[in-house]
Amino acid sequence: MAKPTILLITGAWIPAAGYTQLLDELATAGYPTQVAMYPSFDPVDPSGADCAADTAYLIDKTMVSAVEQEGKDVVLLMHSYASMPGLAAAKGYSKTQRAKDQKNGGVVGMVCMSAFLVPEGVSCSGAQGGSLPPWILLDNPALGINIVENPGHFIFGGVPAAETEKQIALLKPHANLAFNSPQPPLPYSDGSYDGRLAYIVAAQDFAVPKAAQQGMMAGTRQKWIVREMECGHNAPFLTHVAETVAHLENIIGVFEKA
Repeated sequence: MAKPTILLITGAWIPAAGYTQLLDELATAGYPTQVAMYPSFDPVDPSGADCAADTAYLIDKTMVSAVEQEGKDVVLLMHSYASMPGLAAAKGYSKTQRAKDQKNGGVVGMVCMSAFLVPEGVSCSGAQGGSLPPWILLDNPALGINIVENPGHFIFGGVPAAETEKQIALLKPHANLAFNSPQPPLPYSDGSYDGRLAYIVAAQDFAVPKAAQQGMMAGTRQKWIVREMECGHNAPFLTHVAETVAHLENIIGVFEKA
């Protein structure tokens, strides 16, 4: 059986280049890969870069081409903020439903990695009590965008200093509005992703603590395939790459039996 394309949707502040090690390892394991980004990353105009705009962009630039036009079987791999527009973009594209409609391709399953699971209509900040954590420096370095204070601790915790320095140099600002705008409609309600939702927990995450990851999963009232790694927020694609790929291969095997 041909392996599905792993469609990586990048997290806040981190460019595609930050995920190179993981993408290379997936390719070595025989998986076609594709990277998707969205307008709230290093935005040209942050005033319109909300979660809905990110979702629409992912549908238009990625889902339509990969699924509708090319008929690919894809597994969405979403890191951090990416789960908010990524999950929404998958609505209506499940392979389960498309097969019933006699259409080729579709989303085989979705894997969230140290990711936010926010209720529909609630913002990322709203899900955290109405404000973002203080280490997200709003309106810095300019109005409408933000950067991370002490990224070596919060998002690169556990990554060796030399690699952390290299990765910090790649970071770009993110739009404030993406974190302060509502979660678009989610794809869970019709059951087309039952048995096809997975979450990789980073147990030593200082950005999205383990308890928060577990609480968000519980809040969805969905059944998640859960794998846990003893590492920080970005370590799954920097220092724990082989373990991440092994988890993904195992998860995809479970998806294919659903």
